[in-house]
Amino acid sequence: MRIVIVSILCLAAGFGVAWMVLGSSSPSGLTSAAADAASEPSAQQYTCGMHPEVVSDEPGICPICNMKLTPKKQAGKSASGVTIDPVTRQNMGLVTADAYYSTLERTVRAFGRVAYREPNRHSVNLKVKGWVERLFVDEVGEQVFKGQPLLRLYAPELVAAQREYLVAAKSANVAIMSELVSAAADRLRNWDISEDQIERLSSDADIVQTMTIRAPADGIVTSKMVNEGDRLLPGRKLFEVVDLSTVWVTAHVYEQDAPFVSVGQQALVRFPKLPGEQYSGRVEYVSPFLDDDRQIEIRITLENENQQLKPQMYAEVALSSELAGEQLVIPRKAVINSGVRELAYVAVSEDTYEPRLIRTGAVGADDMVQVSSGLQAGEKVVVSGQFLLDSESRLGEALGGHMHGEQSAPEADDHEAMHASSSDNDDPYDIHTCPMPEHFHVLNYGPGTCPECGMDLVPTSETDNTEVYVCPMPSCGVAESEPGLCPVCNMHLMKYEPESGDDK
Repeated sequence: MRIVIVSILCLAAGFGVAWMVLGSSSPSGLTSAAADAASEPSAQQYTCGMHPEVVSDEPGICPICNMKLTPKKQAGKSASGVTIDPVTRQNMGLVTADAYYSTLERTVRAFGRVAYREPNRHSVNLKVKGWVERLFVDEVGEQVFKGQPLLRLYAPELVAAQREYLVAAKSANVAIMSELVSAAADRLRNWDISEDQIERLSSDADIVQTMTIRAPADGIVTSKMVNEGDRLLPGRKLFEVVDLSTVWVTAHVYEQDAPFVSVGQQALVRFPKLPGEQYSGRVEYVSPFLDDDRQIEIRITLENENQQLKPQMYAEVALSSELAGEQLVIPRKAVINSGVRELAYVAVSEDTYEPRLIRTGAVGADDMVQVSSGLQAGEKVVVSGQFLLDSESRLGEALGGHMHGEQSAPEADDHEAMHASSSDNDDPYDIHTCPMPEHFHVLNYGPGTCPECGMDLVPTSETDNTEVYVCPMPSCGVAESEPGLCPVCNMHLMKYEPESGDDK
């Protein structure tokens, strides 16, 4: 009996304990506890703004500067760009610079050589056949002056022409003979017989057996192709005389420097063989085409009265110029150029950076580059650490895609879902093109200017151009007129279907 009573008491005690436990934790209570556990925040760390290497699991004071520790932000992909915490930002060495309007100046430097100035080159040719009786200038490099005798030529045809002139002159009282005198005189002039010789022939009736060939201008004899006793025929080149009082310096500038070079521009020229000497001249010619080395030839005219400048001397040319008007400029190192697109990271807040597609132009002094679209004055672009930032952005996109079970190449349904999740006025692609039908191959993310005709780009929905293919990742900024692979992430391009006003 005692055993039975003890057993009953034990059962009663067990039921009592069970009631107390279960009564205080209903199914809704279990759900609340689970929700409380799930709602607990993840471990928050704290750091010092002045000393980001100081990291603590609890709030407190920096042991170095005694400043209050602040919550440490985690790096990640935000809706407007990439968010970087202060520690990572300092470790990456991110530095920003402002985009601003300024005159774009540049000093173009090039190497060249001294050359003959083409208008100063004179050829001495023969107009009548004959024999060289006497050579007065017999050396290349000899200085000659205009009218100086070069050689004496015996020409039988010249003797016959003088006799015709004298016969016509003696019969000048007849009207028809007067015309013959004039024709005979013109014939002598065509053979470079001077007026003095013709007048002397008319007054003295003294026929000369030879004619003298004279220098056409002051200069240096650079070529001699005749010797005493030579038999010469009409058209034979005898001498070349070059006036070196002015010379050319021919130089070559690279294609990217072409906007800063123009005809009439002032140039400073130095010569390694003439230390301390500096010449000033003007650009006389700019080639309208590029040579095989993708360079443009220019010519500069220099005064050379003392003839210190010798043809084929090396020269160093400096041309200072600036583009007309003020241009929006940023440091060139802020631009990430993949060969297909130009990208810059813009600081939209203290810790958030947004990738921005831009178009650049001429490069000026201090490595500043002109920006034609994609930026506004006052915006801050990343000039140091931007490649690490770009890697962080791509890594975040790749990890995000795998964590959400996304496919590597979304199909059209994924594209529609992307648009459905966007706001009514937010197109993640926003492809613009040129309104000119022949320039439909010009595609750009967002507004801009057509590089071929200068017209403002318009949304593709406002044109007949429907063959546009984009990368499923809008951040790649790839838009092509034909299908293929994205040159940035190697994903298959998909056909872009712009949102129409009716769909909105």
